[in-house]
Amino acid sequence: MNEKYVLICPDSLEGILAGVYEGWRYGNGGAQVELCTEPPSQTELFAHYRNVDPDQEKAEKVIRTIKRELGEESYEQICYAACSEDREKGTCIYYAIRKGLSCGRSHPAVLEDLKDPYILKLSKLRLTVWHEMHRMLGFVRFREIQGKVLLAIIRPDNAVLPLLAPHFADRLPREDWIIYDEGRQEALIHPAGKSCTIRHQAELDPEQVRESGEDRVYAALWKIFCQSISVTERENLRVQRQNLPYKYRRYMTEFW
Repeated sequence: MNEKYVLICPDSLEGILAGVYEGWRYGNGGAQVELCTEPPSQTELFAHYRNVDPDQEKAEKVIRTIKRELGEESYEQICYAACSEDREKGTCIYYAIRKGLSCGRSHPAVLEDLKDPYILKLSKLRLTVWHEMHRMLGFVRFREIQGKVLLAIIRPDNAVLPLLAPHFADRLPREDWIIYDEGRQEALIHPAGKSCTIRHQAELDPEQVRESGEDRVYAALWKIFCQSISVTERENLRVQRQNLPYKYRRYMTEFW
């Protein structure tokens, strides 16, 4: 029976790819490798457990290999999958990369082999995260708080903050803004004219996030506008729920 190594790595792209780097030597020795982003609730009797620390250098080596051998599109697919909340994402990423680089057949089309269960799941994870990220691009609502800072609060199923950063940094480059993931207590922070950073274990102070008086006026105008363009006779609540689920509405100005 082959040995099994369970590598517990941080829940981030850097952490997972550092786990891929560490797991490579075990896999080359014929061992079964599993990557977890949190300690398992039950341990297996004959498995070896190892903690993996985030290592930027190791992650960068894996990234360079993926881009060189499998292409930018495959790397993007892995980035999306790494943002998923699925507990098996690390293992899927590890074996998908091994599949892509196996037998000297390094080619982007290898990650399109949906007959492989790991590649199939990787594709599904990527699609799920992609859909939620694109929904967020339309559903995020900023409001101005004290200090002329724009704040948006969201609660996505997946960790999409890193994926939102390029879009809003490009559209609001000269603004101070924050997108706060309420469920994970993470904040995507963008100082005017600078790059985005993500702060973990961030808490919002109710006194500091009060809306400015001017913002209340614009919020009221926005709600009036949304009501004015609605055609009551043509309302289709079923289609509305499909396109705009209730879970997003609590953070959208027009539904307050």
